Amino acid sequence: MTFPRVGAILAIVQTRLAKITASIKDTPWAQAIRNVRRAWRHRSSPSVARVMLQRYPHCYLFNADFMGFPGIRFAEYRTCLTDDVPLVRVREKDGIDLMVGRVADGDRFRDLGATLVVGHGMLPLPPATDIIGDIEAEGWHILTVDDARRILEGRDMARAVGACLSTRNTWLTMTENVADRIGIAESLFPFCEQVIARRAAIIVVYTPGLPKPLRLWRLSLKWIMPPLPPIV
Repeated sequence: MTFPRVGAILAIVQTRLAKITASIKDTPWAQAIRNVRRAWRHRSSPSVARVMLQRYPHCYLFNADFMGFPGIRFAEYRTCLTDDVPLVRVREKDGIDLMVGRVADGDRFRDLGATLVVGHGMLPLPPATDIIGDIEAEGWHILTVDDARRILEGRDMARAVGACLSTRNTWLTMTENVADRIGIAESLFPFCEQVIARRAAIIVVYTPGLPKPLRLWRLSLKWIMPPLPPIV
């Protein structure tokens, strides 16, 4: 067999292997594994803080290395553009790095253990259908109190601007329809209720290909995003 013929055969084999690999990556179970890995990789204080600073106009950073109990100014907290400003606990070095180029009080972060940091996010926050779309597209999402409220409000037929008629002759809001289409409605709405009741964010992971009750998983952020303080 000549070298050109061997080269041609190898090229065909490599092309077919590449197609097989690509098709495997597109399977639901492969996507589920990929989503779990992505979510776990982002389950760190610096990563969570970056996401919150991208999504919100403000974020409170707590100094995880502070010797004592860090505190926030309620007068400041309660006058922010949203009542549920995210709280993220980070190491001192990571916190100082995250403040570079942002409006923040680095001295307060070091001396008193917490400070308000201006983020790049804009209000109003995205609608429920966009949040669910992000869960599907990215495979994971940090579900905050604001997100949970948006989703549950979107599920409320009394507030809905439109609805869909199901094959069972029942009415679904657009939010319910989008969640049901990807099979996460059974888990998403209870997760949202838990987030609001505990005022503590979680990471949700979309795992397509599994039975409906298992298509959405939750990862705790208890030691990264502590519960929000009560708002009076």
